[in-house]
Amino acid sequence: MCLVMFDPSCRLIANFVGMVQGMRKQSAFIVRLGVANVCLLAILFCSLVVAHAQERVPQDNDVFGEEPEIGQLADPLEPLNRAFFHFNDKFYFWLLKPVSQGYSYVIPEDIRMTLRSFVKNLMAPVRIVNNLLQGKIKNTGIETARFVINSTIGIGGLADVAKEDLGLAPSEEDFGQTLGVYGVGEGIYFCWPFFGPSNVRDTIGLAGDFFLNPLSYLAMHDSGAGLAAQAGKEVNETSLSIGDYEDFKESALDPYVALRDAYRQHRQKKIRDISVGSASMYTAEASDVESAPAVIEERNQEPRLAADGQAAAVDRGDLSVTGNGLGEAESEKAMAAR
Repeated sequence: MCLVMFDPSCRLIANFVGMVQGMRKQSAFIVRLGVANVCLLAILFCSLVVAHAQERVPQDNDVFGEEPEIGQLADPLEPLNRAFFHFNDKFYFWLLKPVSQGYSYVIPEDIRMTLRSFVKNLMAPVRIVNNLLQGKIKNTGIETARFVINSTIGIGGLADVAKEDLGLAPSEEDFGQTLGVYGVGEGIYFCWPFFGPSNVRDTIGLAGDFFLNPLSYLAMHDSGAGLAAQAGKEVNETSLSIGDYEDFKESALDPYVALRDAYRQHRQKKIRDISVGSASMYTAEASDVESAPAVIEERNQEPRLAADGQAAAVDRGDLSVTGNGLGEAESEKAMAAR
């Protein structure tokens, strides 16, 4: 009889204790989330201060058609950044590259490309939201259509039907680019362990995109599964680009400086919607460097060819040369150039 009487009370107490424990967990999560937000706001404030303090140096038009620099690069943490750069370099050559090579030996390239397409389709919320935040309504619609088409007809994104059959190309946008579009300065340069080159603005961007990334919620639910998914994503992506980093590093006098400058140029082009020519930062910037001598030579030859043509016309007595605005002084310059 006593047990029957106390049983509802025990259940009530147990439910109350469980509710209190649940509230404590929620409170702890809210506190941690609040601390994270405060830290992000502090980093953003520091970024704005540093960006405002950066000296703006006017640049002449570059011979390669590059956009002018927005200011001098701030790298006060260069000794620490160099240490992290060397750590990432060893991590790539000692672990990531061997694992990726073994993975590519076992898994055919077609399957690895399919997995890349699947992961890229999962990242659609990042592109959709950031295109919308930047006011790119057309690109937002295209990305939404791509996600729907590839998730259905493309069997969950295993095939990029939207691009291959319908010509709907993706518009790569992230929160770091969104901040850049709204005028937030890049701040100081960072080279993070495992993550690689970044800056204050793009670091905040990573935190913003974290909440749009489906893999983040997998990691919050099961940290082991989330870590395994992220590691698998990196190994699969690396297996498809082995050799790019090696070529980039071999062609650089100072790999740290080359990577820092390449990263900055790559991000500026993406913010300004300038075609980078390649999804890889290493191959895109390397192609610009390789094509530079040809561009210089071609442009240097143009005045010489023009002068030779003008001088030959003068020798022939072609009055149209001097009659089209050259005059005697210009004709003498053409003869001298010859």
